[in-house]
Amino acid sequence: MFTDMIITRRTTGETMYDITMCMNGALSGLVGITAGCSVCEPWAALVIGIVAGWVYIFWSSLLVKLKIDDAVDAIPVHFGNGMWGCIATGLFASPGLVDQAYGTSNYGWFYNWGMGNGSGKLLAIEICGVLFIIGW
Repeated sequence: MFTDMIITRRTTGETMYDITMCMNGALSGLVGITAGCSVCEPWAALVIGIVAGWVYIFWSSLLVKLKIDDAVDAIPVHFGNGMWGCIATGLFASPGLVDQAYGTSNYGWFYNWGMGNGSGKLLAIEICGVLFIIGW
């Protein structure tokens, strides 16, 4: 809500609070963390949720510019943040939680990079999954 208020104030010069943006932004955070809820640490869930709000604002503005009618903003909330949630899993999947849940060594890219590995295998898998869903 505050990000949308700041953007509106900068573009129109007026302050406007939009409760719909607030509700859809909160829902976007929930959609964004759903893909990685079993493998992301709480701090990563917070980051994913904040970015999900920005992803929602971007997709909602894009639909308005493209003149696509979506009265309840279901596309920005579910499509845009579904994609972000999958990609975020490839970025933030914690080694301990991935091993505990799935018994595999495919961790998020930030963890691999921090260990000096730099392997983006899980991130690449998530991006391929998003592309397959878009193609479907």
